Amino acid sequence: MDYPDENTIRVLITTDNHVGYNENDPIAGDDSWKTFHEIMMLAKDNNVDMVLQAGDLFHVNKPSKKSMYQVMRSLRMACMGDKPCELELLNDTSEIFHYNEFTDLNYQDPNFNISIPVFGIAGNHDDASGDALLCPMDILQVSGLVNHFGKVIEADKIKVPPLLFKKGETKLALYGLASVRDERLFRTFKEGNVTFEVPDMEGDEWFNIMCVHQNHTGHTNTAFLPEQFLPGFLDMVIWGHEHECIPHLVHNPLKNFDVLQPGSSVATSLCDAEAQDKHVFILEVRKGEPRKLIPIPLKTTRPFIMRNITLTDVAYLRPHDKEGIIKYLVNEVEDMISEAKVETTRKLGLELKEEEEAAKLLQLNLPLIRLRVDYSGPEDRNSIIDYQLENPRRFSNRFVGSVANSNNIIQYHKKRKFPKKNTSNTKGFEYNENLKDNDAELDVQTLVNDMLNKMSLALLPEIGMNEAVKKFIEKDEKSALKDFIDEEIKNEVKMLASSEELLSLTDPEEIRKLIRHVKKAKASQDYSLDDDKDLDPNLASALAKAKKRLNEIEGNPESNRALTNFGITSNELDDIPKNQEDKPVKKSRTENKKRISSTKRASPETKNPLYQIRSLFQMKNNQMPVVRITSRIVLLPTHILIIKLMMILLPSILVMKKIIQKIVPIKKEFHKWQALEKDHHHPPNLLQELQRLRRQMS
Repeated sequence: MDYPDENTIRVLITTDNHVGYNENDPIAGDDSWKTFHEIMMLAKDNNVDMVLQAGDLFHVNKPSKKSMYQVMRSLRMACMGDKPCELELLNDTSEIFHYNEFTDLNYQDPNFNISIPVFGIAGNHDDASGDALLCPMDILQVSGLVNHFGKVIEADKIKVPPLLFKKGETKLALYGLASVRDERLFRTFKEGNVTFEVPDMEGDEWFNIMCVHQNHTGHTNTAFLPEQFLPGFLDMVIWGHEHECIPHLVHNPLKNFDVLQPGSSVATSLCDAEAQDKHVFILEVRKGEPRKLIPIPLKTTRPFIMRNITLTDVAYLRPHDKEGIIKYLVNEVEDMISEAKVETTRKLGLELKEEEEAAKLLQLNLPLIRLRVDYSGPEDRNSIIDYQLENPRRFSNRFVGSVANSNNIIQYHKKRKFPKKNTSNTKGFEYNENLKDNDAELDVQTLVNDMLNKMSLALLPEIGMNEAVKKFIEKDEKSALKDFIDEEIKNEVKMLASSEELLSLTDPEEIRKLIRHVKKAKASQDYSLDDDKDLDPNLASALAKAKKRLNEIEGNPESNRALTNFGITSNELDDIPKNQEDKPVKKSRTENKKRISSTKRASPETKNPLYQIRSLFQMKNNQMPVVRITSRIVLLPTHILIIKLMMILLPSILVMKKIIQKIVPIKKEFHKWQALEKDHHHPPNLLQELQRLRRQMS
């Protein structure tokens, strides 16, 4: 394609490349990065001004070195060159890229020669995680290969500024919104906490494009982004996350903008939506003329053929005729393989004279085949026999070397003849026949949601628990559960420390016992509390807040002396954080050595969260029921996990509550000793007690 003229902005649009998907597969492991390389070469060959990527560039948020290498290789080959980028940036980008020190676009950096800039947002697969909230796009951004925009720092209050470009007389405003949990984003939009910055417009001067990465259709009442939530000044919305390719614009008459759903460039599941032809799109925008959208079919995508058949529709088959059924299904699969070869030949443009070369290409490009079979018996009430089938693995082994997915070609399912009525208000986990027949993986989200719906948690929020378990399993974030629990403990302590109802009068002698109890409980959860002088920072903050409230309410400036009577020195009081965000008390060099030595002695197995739960509750392996979730992890049943986490948290929070309730008697105790000293009517040990208190205060 020739270069666009001086007033035309040409954009290549792609999304959901999922580089790294199934990369360990010996046949299809390289599919994702090969197709991404084809896309970037299309951008170079068609002389586009920019590339828009609407999320899920990588399949995971911690891509392998191979995946990162292949992406960076393709970006460098396609984007770097001597041809200058003709896009003129009209606004300051420091607000958009405020999360790092590189606030300029990569083609504006004098240290890089960027001919084709790539602009991308983060999806739900390669989203930000960890303390620094970094995602793979940030790595590519800091390396100067992409421009990562649309990052969401605070999901409860979102601000969407545009990137403003100009080429000749044509102006383009580019908006981006990274993936946010659908329910949360739905609530944020509904509460009016999403604001868009709009440039000064004069008629149709600006062409406004927005990239989003959310559910497009309503899986539940709030688990999607309605098009009606988006502002009406937009001209086009590029919708990522949905893998079905719709190769044309869909107009929204209510908002008067067009929606483009490019779909994925690699099939990540064997379903109807993935069976459509894969495309990328070239958009041409020119002032005063209608936009032009050109779909370009991808040639390196693996052919995928899917069929749904119902055995009752085949008149000559009988439920007990197992051999006849198998023969019929084998013929269906062979016919699908032949269809895939024809499609591959058409896609690659092969001719008959290239028969030998075509055979080699067809062998390298083995198809994906999925045959869904409804084996329900006849609907006659007198017949209760389903069709007799062969084991799906044994059936699939016939086609090794002919298909790419030789282990899961066929999928059996049956209709529930007499479905049970669901009396609950929420949809729970139902038994699925496919699990029995195909050894399918259980959906973690389904299990967690089902158990949380059936039992309400008193301390932990259900949504937070669900997200923590999801991160632990799907994104391999080993500290997700611990971070979630620690954050909830902080919130609980903060709430307890600010409650007036917790300040009550009781025996001060019990404070020492309660403090020791908390220290022991914390020590069992990998907290380093070596002696009675070490306080957990959360507990210390609660004590400090309660002490401050006492000083304000009672007007007693010497409450610290009473605190020291219960094993808390003045130095420790000075080190108590003033709020939850302050740093904890620093440990001595000896204590740090103890902590390091204890860490070295710990075996890798003891760091496993499942091992810690077993050891805390002293349960043997044969007493621990398990559910197989994936091939690499074994998870406790969700209800057992939740109960055990509650049992871990509840004692500590209750003890902290009791400690705060014991603070007030300190004032009375101090006044009692002070009154005895002034009246000179005191017991024999008064001077010794006062000297001890003064030494501790010093």
